[in-house]
Amino acid sequence: MKNRRHLAHFVKTIIKPRRSIIGLWSLAVISTAAQGQDVQSRQREQLSLAPNSFPNAIQLPMQALGARRRIADKEETAVDAQFLDDVGNRKSIHVVRQISGMVRIEGVHDKTAMSFDGEFTHDVADRTDEALMDTFVSDTPEAMSYSVRKGASIVLLGHDFQPNSRAASNVKGPRYDIYVVTAPDRIRGGRTLQSRRFYFDSTTGLLASTRYSDSAGVNVETRFLNWERMDGSGYPTTIERYENGRFTFSIISSRVTDQPQRNAAIIR
Repeated sequence: MKNRRHLAHFVKTIIKPRRSIIGLWSLAVISTAAQGQDVQSRQREQLSLAPNSFPNAIQLPMQALGARRRIADKEETAVDAQFLDDVGNRKSIHVVRQISGMVRIEGVHDKTAMSFDGEFTHDVADRTDEALMDTFVSDTPEAMSYSVRKGASIVLLGHDFQPNSRAASNVKGPRYDIYVVTAPDRIRGGRTLQSRRFYFDSTTGLLASTRYSDSAGVNVETRFLNWERMDGSGYPTTIERYENGRFTFSIISSRVTDQPQRNAAIIR
């Protein structure tokens, strides 16, 4: 009988420490997961903020974008829109864009979605597809912010500047703060540098157009029109692309929402 009691006591002394170890291990896992979520939250919040390295003059354009540049959980934007090409064809498209520049576009092709996973494009079939992807990955103010944050060159060409005016003081119309940003051409693998001129309205700080000469020597202008405030953030409800002065396509938004950034696999 005594031997059985000693054996039971011995078993308890073994089990209790094991329970304690399991409990401590569980707490460690929970703590690590919480820390990981906290780090991820801080990283996402940091991505949402305009970099301190930006020149003071560009703080207005970044602030003009509104809440999605200041608040975490707004790193992903979803857009429902009409895509209109140069011959009048219309398609309903759905665009998901993350603050990192990853993009997924549904509706252009019947069975497949186009995407940019941060390094490569997928299911981009022709020049129009490439131009559409370029518009969201590289031409937007968010794209400019991302490029500068990643070390791109940025030069202020002019402040309160009126292009094509010989006597700017006597001409009425919008004035622009113009920046030249030189960064790797992301959708073409980042092997070459591409310079873009970003024209921000000097009064509102909103992006009016992005202009550049692409890898094929085509003069591109992407216009951002009819800006509206939605859920504390500013969005252009119309985007138009011109190549060598000719209309290429437009994107007219019907619904725009912000949401927390999801797993990258959703974009791919």
